[in-house]
Amino acid sequence: MASVRITSQRGALIFLAPLAIATISLLTVFAIDGARLLSLQSEMQNQANAAASAAADGAQACGGANIAMPTMSSRALAAAQAAGYDGDADALQIVPGVLESTEDDPVLRFRQVPETALSRSNGVHVTLTREESISRLLPGAMFGTVTLEATAAVRKEVSAGISAAGSAAGVEDGLLGGLVGAVLGDPTYSLGLTDLASLENTLVSVGDLLSQLGADDVVDILDEPLIDLLTGVTSAVGGTGQPAGRIVDDLTVAAGINGLRVSDVLEVVEGASVPEDSSFPVYDLVISTVMNSAKVISDSGSLVSLSVDTADSPLLQNLTSSIGALANLDVALGLQVAEPPKMVFGSARQDADGQWLTRFRSADVRLELLASAGLSETGISGLISGLSLGLLQLDLLDAIEIPLVVQAGGGQGELVSAECAAGGSDNDVTLGFDLRDTAVSVETGRLLPGSGAVDPASIEASILDVRLLGVPVTDLCVEAGLAVDVSSAGSGLALIENYPLQCVDGECARQSVTSGGGASGLAADATVAPLDILSCGGSSLSSALLSVAGVLEPVIRLLVEDVASELVEGLVSPLLTALGVAPGNMTVTVLSAHQNNTQLIEDVSIVTE
Repeated sequence: MASVRITSQRGALIFLAPLAIATISLLTVFAIDGARLLSLQSEMQNQANAAASAAADGAQACGGANIAMPTMSSRALAAAQAAGYDGDADALQIVPGVLESTEDDPVLRFRQVPETALSRSNGVHVTLTREESISRLLPGAMFGTVTLEATAAVRKEVSAGISAAGSAAGVEDGLLGGLVGAVLGDPTYSLGLTDLASLENTLVSVGDLLSQLGADDVVDILDEPLIDLLTGVTSAVGGTGQPAGRIVDDLTVAAGINGLRVSDVLEVVEGASVPEDSSFPVYDLVISTVMNSAKVISDSGSLVSLSVDTADSPLLQNLTSSIGALANLDVALGLQVAEPPKMVFGSARQDADGQWLTRFRSADVRLELLASAGLSETGISGLISGLSLGLLQLDLLDAIEIPLVVQAGGGQGELVSAECAAGGSDNDVTLGFDLRDTAVSVETGRLLPGSGAVDPASIEASILDVRLLGVPVTDLCVEAGLAVDVSSAGSGLALIENYPLQCVDGECARQSVTSGGGASGLAADATVAPLDILSCGGSSLSSALLSVAGVLEPVIRLLVEDVASELVEGLVSPLLTALGVAPGNMTVTVLSAHQNNTQLIEDVSIVTE
């Protein structure tokens, strides 16, 4: 019986042994093939990551002025091949889009945009597929194939801090000080060029400011009272013992300041980052704060009153010396602010509505200007005597008053391109802007507070005491309407190249670009229509005096047109520039730039619009 049992067990072992060996061999094959497939999947993921990273260099927010889908695709294929990809280009799918998160959903998601809307993109999504045999050691017909897939999304983006508040170099002595004094209710307040230079040269580190305010990010303080920001800036720049700190501290009691928020002077656009090592000049903050305060006064139905006297103003002294018809000049100003400038931090791409995300503008103002000028006898006496064949003698030239309303509709622009730094020794970016000059209109009249409408008014001039053949005749006055045709420099695309990303010791580079390509000022052509010569006392002119007036009319028309044109060209442009509105030559300054670290997500799905 024992012998039979042993024999039967041997038979079973002989049958089971090959089956066990085959099973072990098959499992080994599966293990080897599984490891091979996992290795291929890992290689494909690396290739997809490399492709996505390279393609993202060509997205709108990183690719510079000229972006195109073929460029992104070729970059992706070249990077994948460098990482070992040997498949067809068709197996590499490139989808442009936006890698983003929201306040409601902090998880990064990739939102696809159409290829016709590449200007919205800040990254790409790459899908890499490959057909692979399940087993290379066993017959393919037995187990078939499997489709391997690797996906990756990468975001690359440059954010820039931009200001269009203008430069202190263009501010006439005392004008900004007068504006600060007006919003403070202190007409004796003044700022000289030394103060202005101090404001422009004093930088505020974002990190120091956030520390003063107890915040982690600039976005966290946008809804805070503006007075808190001013207080924090005062401390960050060394307190009221420093000129810049004193001026900023003074603004904490400006008109309407308690109703203003930080977002009135700073704007952070949709997901843009403001690094702690970036900085901005105190000057830009002061200009924006003063203009916001002036807007509060404007909205209450009052004009901000300013005055410029010849004795105190190098601008007027130079102007009167350059216009031969003028003996002196005084200017009274009334200012209405429609929209103040802001410092804006954002990236170079469009939103879903096709609008550029990062938009900026200089101040939008309306300026009432009453120019009171004494006329120079030498300016027209020769012309009058010549036209009258010596019959008329000029005994007196008195004054002319020209009421002008200047509307400067805020030069504006957008950040439309950004070329990322290449890395390594190249740590610079190139930024592109679309700039449109300030739209300026000039007409005679007075500005109606609150509404911004113009109440037409005439130029009035007490011209001369007329003597005909030595006999006193009358005093003549003039009332005239004036049409002023203003032209300025053109607009267009502008680049700031080789802007360094690195801020050294908290001081970032400041580079500016102008819309006028180096042109400045306004060209004005004034036309008088109508023009009336009448008695200063209001009495009607005799037929003889009407004849005299007819002789004088061409000369007086020429005088008024020349004086008005030269006043607009020599006075309006510098005054607007001093208010941060550079007509025909808007200045835009890059305060800082930041290139985010490459953000890569593997195995991410696409959300379509």
